[in-house]
Amino acid sequence: MTPFTLTTFVAGCILSLIGGITIYYPPKKINNIYGYRTKASMRNQQTWEEGNRYCSKQVLYCGLILLTIGILSVLSSSIGKTSIHIATILTIILSILPVLSTEIHLKRVFDKEGNRRIE
Repeated sequence: MTPFTLTTFVAGCILSLIGGITIYYPPKKINNIYGYRTKASMRNQQTWEEGNRYCSKQVLYCGLILLTIGILSVLSSSIGKTSIHIATILTIILSILPVLSTEIHLKRVFDKEGNRRIE
């Protein structure tokens, strides 16, 4: 197993697990320990629930993408040992992407005071 395969597979498993856990066991109340905690998500209970619901799905999707890349890389003989850099970059991007997309989603759904926008 190449470093690329191992890195993407393990990171994919971890992100998928985190996403799955937070989907099935979402944080009920705003807290400083568990859940998606940003200024936008912690404005009120509505933003908290929406931010955690949305981000959990995004983390799961990104984890599944990494996991799939890791599994498919086993089939490729062209992935060498130097590809650990690519795997690291992919892992970083797919770990940051859920945060960015969730912040954009919260700005689209709620105003600056945390009130749901009327569409």
